[in-house]
Amino acid sequence: MPETSTVELLKQFVAIPSVNPAHTDDPAIANEFRMANFLGEVLTGIGFEVEQDRVTPERGNVIGRFGPANPQRTILFEAHLDTVGVSDMVIPPFEPRIENGRLYGRGSCDMKGAMAAALTAMDAGLLQRIAARGIEILFVGAYGEEAGNQGAERLVAQGRKAHQAIVLEPTDLSIVYAHKGALWLEVTLTGEAGHGSDPDRGRNAIFAMAELVQWLRERNQVHQVEHQDPILGKPTLNIGRIDGGLAINIVAHRCRLEIDRRVVASEDNETLVAEIQDYLNAQIEADRIRSADVRVLKSGRPFVTSADSALVQSLQAALTACNCAPELKTAAWFSDAGPLSLNCDELVVFGPGSIHQAHTVDEYIELAELEKGRQVIRAYLEGLVPA
Repeated sequence: MPETSTVELLKQFVAIPSVNPAHTDDPAIANEFRMANFLGEVLTGIGFEVEQDRVTPERGNVIGRFGPANPQRTILFEAHLDTVGVSDMVIPPFEPRIENGRLYGRGSCDMKGAMAAALTAMDAGLLQRIAARGIEILFVGAYGEEAGNQGAERLVAQGRKAHQAIVLEPTDLSIVYAHKGALWLEVTLTGEAGHGSDPDRGRNAIFAMAELVQWLRERNQVHQVEHQDPILGKPTLNIGRIDGGLAINIVAHRCRLEIDRRVVASEDNETLVAEIQDYLNAQIEADRIRSADVRVLKSGRPFVTSADSALVQSLQAALTACNCAPELKTAAWFSDAGPLSLNCDELVVFGPGSIHQAHTVDEYIELAELEKGRQVIRAYLEGLVPA
């Protein structure tokens, strides 16, 4: 694949709708199968053996493999196929447009740009030289990253492993060597309805939820002291959504809350959920509420790779060779690196584009950085087979 085709490949990627089904009800743009099919064709064209690992006809992973049957080392590149929704966008989401040195469209930054840069950094000749050193290259297009990391979790469950892994995301070409985990919860409390003029005869689920929110804030303050992490910092709590009640003059019999808890390495998600459940059980026993349901929407582990690891050093050398700052960063956001850290010895998150442009109403990527990303990944691959 010619090196000059990075922009053209990205334009083709952006033109293919692959919205996570959690973000749209429109079947014309939902699911990843269109991107999966096209990525499979691109990988085949480079020389990869390609497997379409479908969970349903509309969803699944694409796995490309190039290398010896019994490799000494495995290098994984992982990119997610899905994007967030498009309903609020102020530009045509699937009509890629270049203007003022930027390529606009949904997925251009998060993260089809990094995928295009990595793919155009590879060619059959380079891959053959890498394979001759006993190194296998895996390139995975994963489904479901934007709402649960299903594709990455499927890879882990299948026992697919790698010695080094680069999770492609927009990091401003900085090396993200650690990020927090994510625990997303939906809590539903059920009380007892009554007339608003005599509220003591009911059990107000909104009042009970307000007390839960205050308890969560107080517990998080304790956790921030107990689990201060030298690399990832403090755990955080965000209340993203709350709704409940039927009318102004009815005691609210139901209330629902959505919680976004970011966790550090010393925390355990199951313990956090159990702590909330114990609090709610006590509220039920005290007859404050009738029932409580805690549903886990996402449970993702943090990851930390040593800043002195061979992977980090190799990427730093590639950045330096391409006249880019070899900067190391940590992140508060979550990615497929969390689950993949279970099966990968060393991994980082890396790619062109800014996280501040991800999910925006006018999403774009700077073309100059897109090209730099291709050059850096090419230099990293060349470093696997020094002259």
